[in-house]
Amino acid sequence: MLSKFFVYLTVAIEKIYNKSKTLIGNLFAKSYLQWRGAEFNASQVHFHGYTYIRIGKNAQVKIGDDFVSNSGVYNAIDNKVCSKIVVGENAKLTIGNQSGMSNTVLYCVDEITIGDYVNIGAGCLIMDTNFHSTYWKDREDRTKDCKLRKNSPINIGNYAFIGANCIICKGVTIGDKSMIAAGSVVVKDIPQGEIWGGNPAKFIKNIEQ
Repeated sequence: MLSKFFVYLTVAIEKIYNKSKTLIGNLFAKSYLQWRGAEFNASQVHFHGYTYIRIGKNAQVKIGDDFVSNSGVYNAIDNKVCSKIVVGENAKLTIGNQSGMSNTVLYCVDEITIGDYVNIGAGCLIMDTNFHSTYWKDREDRTKDCKLRKNSPINIGNYAFIGANCIICKGVTIGDKSMIAAGSVVVKDIPQGEIWGGNPAKFIKNIEQ
């Protein structure tokens, strides 16, 4: 009987802790977005748990209605700590209406566009940069190595579905209604209405329209 009491107590404390994190996370995220000049409707974006957000100078950020960011073990299917949104100086991030992500990293130094009704599964990494030069000789100079990185925009179409633990690399366009299988690495464009998967991701089949 005593053990059951402690189980119930632990569950209750966990729920209270998670709700408090969501309240604080929402407050921080929305306040920070407003401070950085992001365009969004504060009553129509939702941060469940703490989402790490950093926005650089002169960046443009637009988030559509009913956007949801799930963060932490309690709010997602995996065990990662949080979602993360980083937008560099002069970069542009656009997220459409009714799109959502769980414990996902959006790392934008050039431009990332996410359409309407997009689902991004737990543990995904979406990055529009290589972070480092691809020429081996540049690694002798750390500053040069980082400065000569290659960046290229990412565009994710309406109704796209990206499975858990996918990596979307720079310069990729994913067409409307396409699906990416869990654990895939996407390094080239995917036409609309197709299912792709693997590392690197390859065509699997067409989606019935």
